[in-house]
Amino acid sequence: MSALREFCIPFKGLKSGSHHFEFKIDKAFLEAVGDEELIDADVDVEVEMTKTAQMLTFEVGMEGSAWVECDRCLDELEYPVEADDTLYVKFSEEEIEFDGEVLWLNPADDELDLAGYIYETLLLALPYQRVHESIEECNQEMVARFRIVSEEEFEEIAEPKENTLAGGDNGNALAALRSKLEAEEKEK
Repeated sequence: MSALREFCIPFKGLKSGSHHFEFKIDKAFLEAVGDEELIDADVDVEVEMTKTAQMLTFEVGMEGSAWVECDRCLDELEYPVEADDTLYVKFSEEEIEFDGEVLWLNPADDELDLAGYIYETLLLALPYQRVHESIEECNQEMVARFRIVSEEEFEEIAEPKENTLAGGDNGNALAALRSKLEAEEKEK
C-alpha cells in the first residue's frame, strides 16, 4: 500500500487557500488498488485543493492513456484519458454516506486518501464498451474464433420454416393428446 501513500493529502496542517498536487497513475498504482480491468496506464493527475474553514474543494484533472483489452478480440487497446471532476469535502461528526459529489469527514480527520476517488474517476473516463474503432483493427484470428455460426448456417436459420406444431401431423397429435388429457381430467 506504500504506492498509494502519496495520494493521501494531509489537509489539517495546510493554511486556508489554494494548494496544488500532482500524481501519476501507472502500473504500480493499478496493482496497489487491486485493479483487474486495466492492463496499464500513463495518466498525469493534477489536483487543485481549495481549503476554507467549512470545507475542502478538490478540482481533479487527468490526462494520459490507459491500456485495456478489446471487448471484441481481447487484444491490447490504448484509450486516451481526459477527465475533469470536482469533489467537495465537508465535515460532520455524524456518519453520512458519500453521494458521489460530497464526501463527509469527521472533524478529527487530518488527511484524505484520494487514491480510490482518482481510480474511480479514471474508470469513469473510459468508455463502457472498449473496442477498436473498426472490426478491421481487431485481431482477425480471434474474431473468427468468436463467430458462432457460419454464413451458410446463419442463412439456413434465418429462412422461415413451416410451423410444424401449429398444423400438420404433429399439430393433430398435440390436439388429440390435449383432448385426451381434458377428458381424463373431467372423469376424476
